[in-house]
Amino acid sequence: MSGRPKVLLVDDEPLMRIPLEDRLRSTGYDVLAVATGEEALAAMHDGRFDVVVVDLKLPGIDGLEVLRGMKRGGCDADAIVITAYGTIGAAVEAMKLGARDFLTKPFETAALLSTIDRYLQVRAASRESAPSHDEPSQQTHGMVGRSAAMQRVFRLIDAVARTNATIIIQGETGTGKELVANAIHARSQRRDQPLIKVNCAAMPEALVESELFGAERGAFTGADRRRKGRFELAHGGTLFLDEIDEMPLLPQAKVLRAIQEGEFERLGGAETIRVDVRLIAATKVDLRKKVEAGGFREDLFYRLNVLPIEVPPLRAREDDVIALAEHFLATLCAEFGRAPKPLAPSTVAWLRAHSFPGNVRELKNLIARAVTLCDGDSVRVEHLGGSQPGPGSSGDLAAARRAAEDRRIEQALEAAGGNKTLAAQMLGISRKTLWEKLTRKPR
Repeated sequence: MSGRPKVLLVDDEPLMRIPLEDRLRSTGYDVLAVATGEEALAAMHDGRFDVVVVDLKLPGIDGLEVLRGMKRGGCDADAIVITAYGTIGAAVEAMKLGARDFLTKPFETAALLSTIDRYLQVRAASRESAPSHDEPSQQTHGMVGRSAAMQRVFRLIDAVARTNATIIIQGETGTGKELVANAIHARSQRRDQPLIKVNCAAMPEALVESELFGAERGAFTGADRRRKGRFELAHGGTLFLDEIDEMPLLPQAKVLRAIQEGEFERLGGAETIRVDVRLIAATKVDLRKKVEAGGFREDLFYRLNVLPIEVPPLRAREDDVIALAEHFLATLCAEFGRAPKPLAPSTVAWLRAHSFPGNVRELKNLIARAVTLCDGDSVRVEHLGGSQPGPGSSGDLAAARRAAEDRRIEQALEAAGGNKTLAAQMLGISRKTLWEKLTRKPR
């Protein structure tokens, strides 16, 4: 069998199918071209393909039914839909059925080749991220972890960095999603180009479009000069959209076009700006649920969700807590000009029992506090703002963690004078998360 990537091309129009088949073969792909959905399903039953390019409108079994057949048959090829008749709604329906992308006729052959190449890169990256029996690396780009969950993250970073695939990073507040984005950019071929970061939650809704896409002079009150947006500033490099779940619905359509077509217009302008940008997004929520609730565009979600990376919460990384604490202790002592000090055994026990609602960010804040307050030979529990467990404790780990978390929240509220917003900031969590912690039991 050929070692070349295998492509199945399904199109009933000979004037479209034959030239595409010739171009794909000359590019180096092993191509099977068929004219009907029935032929496509039979071909998938008899052989394995890396990519399936399928027209939505076919005689007999249409493209959507081909996708359903792929799903039923367990075909894991990446499907790319081409259509001259479909709407965005039809394309979204196709993507629900497993299609990875869609192109609207007429399109440049180069666009199809680029799309196929992108998904072949993603497939290669996914294979390379499979578990390895090699000695795991404990640290990469400021992230520390020997746990299985973090080792998977490290492998994914290494694999996807070599591609131009759109990445979405998922994880709770404080887990280190921005560090993952930094690492992907630093290991990519774009590392010498800009990494532009945008916190979508921090932008006023009225300014989102001008911040992302720029504005011409006079586009709005106060626009006294032409201003480049973040997409334009990131040309050649990487754009990181943090907390993309907080982006209002209206500018999401323009973001979708910028990702899909690589072009946009500045606010108040008619000139089409073309950019080459690798997009990385991050979210702290389940975007699928937000789509279902009507708070996020479904078509944009599917464009973003090419290769998700899940960053685990610290409570799922028990083996990493002490390694992280010691890492922060060493780096912060050096940063603050303090002599290196070890963690006392009781402090190690306290850290292991704590559930860290604010994740790695909370742990780093605790160690920063300890470095500031520690005046002895080792870091004790009181330097973290905690207290020693009393005698006769039940030994129930979950209960101990819950108690430690409650103590930490109470101390933060006391230090903040009852101001929940300030207390949440001190804990490294959102105000909503703090409220959920406060209302989970009578207080």
